[in-house]
Amino acid sequence: MTSWNALLQQLAEAPRENGTLALQQTAAFLQQTLEDAGLEAGFLAFTAQPYRLRLAGVLALAGALLYGRALLGGRNGLALAAAVLVPMLLLAQLDYGVPVFGWIGAQRQVHVRARIPLDAPVRRLLLTAHYDTKTDVLDHVQRAPIERMAVPVTLLMMLAPAVAAVALRVGRGRRLATGIRRFAAGVAVLYGLAMFVALSAGAFAPRRSPGALDDGGACAVLVRLAEALVAMPPLARTEVEILLLSAEEVGVQGSAELAAQFFAEAPSLPTYVVNLEGLGASTDHAVLARERFTLRSLAPDAGLVELLDAVHREQFAKPLGVTAYGGATDARSFLARAIPAATLITLEPGTPVTRGLHSARDDRARLDEDAMEASVAYLLAVVRAVDERGP
Repeated sequence: MTSWNALLQQLAEAPRENGTLALQQTAAFLQQTLEDAGLEAGFLAFTAQPYRLRLAGVLALAGALLYGRALLGGRNGLALAAAVLVPMLLLAQLDYGVPVFGWIGAQRQVHVRARIPLDAPVRRLLLTAHYDTKTDVLDHVQRAPIERMAVPVTLLMMLAPAVAAVALRVGRGRRLATGIRRFAAGVAVLYGLAMFVALSAGAFAPRRSPGALDDGGACAVLVRLAEALVAMPPLARTEVEILLLSAEEVGVQGSAELAAQFFAEAPSLPTYVVNLEGLGASTDHAVLARERFTLRSLAPDAGLVELLDAVHREQFAKPLGVTAYGGATDARSFLARAIPAATLITLEPGTPVTRGLHSARDDRARLDEDAMEASVAYLLAVVRAVDERGP
């Protein structure tokens, strides 16, 4: 069985950003390691858009500056067009994968896929984690207020030109209209700058994230789990696939492409997805309460969560936690295709929310090898439970 040190040297000590040679080398390492363990391991290629989020921040700032200039200049039509079109373009690109600007710098990337096939399975279990990394100047907690303000700020930008035009028709209207325009323009520019900082400024950070908790530890756990599954007697009813995904950190586009390919039609077998994020911090496991898009969210599959909880009680003599917050992980892509899925995480001791991801702070020292070993044992028990009774 591959040592934790050998895995974590590759998966927790250096950045593996989308569009880089390091990402390609990590994919080759994972494929070879799984193949050496006796699995059917190969690559699933897709066209990735490594600069999608960075370009989205640039577009948000450019749109805000255009809006502010147009509104202050009394060009209400242009201001309204910017207030409507820029958010629509961002939404189309980030939530629905329309290649508005993501085609810039698009290139081939791969997922790593390992299968433990059966002759006549009655269900399929996909176990996923992502091996790519990202560096930002704000972590996900700091970004949350910016994300929540997207709809209110957009509505303000859309209403301000009309309100300013109406204000000109009342007494002292010019002064009121000027105040409205200055306020809306200021809010728009500040928000555009905030979006740029959240989405794009990380490109200039000198120290890059090695992605230990996010998500190298989970990938290492999956490799060890795959090796354990090969070593144990074959399952009776369940075909297991290990999917190590790339392009998660650029808007979960990699899993979205894969889910579209796998599940363009309803699967021939009942299929379930357990996605792993941030494993290795402790044995305090939890599931994400929801998977977020900009304007909607999806709950994890209740049956799958119930099974994960039941096994967790057996393994650790305590219930599985459920977070008070959501996220945007690879499970989102499968839930959007009506495939039952849930994201399993671990919580760092003494902290309700893991901080410092997407930064140089996310290093190997945050991983606990004993906790990772416990997560492997837990997931083995989950696989057996799925095989015996299903979600």
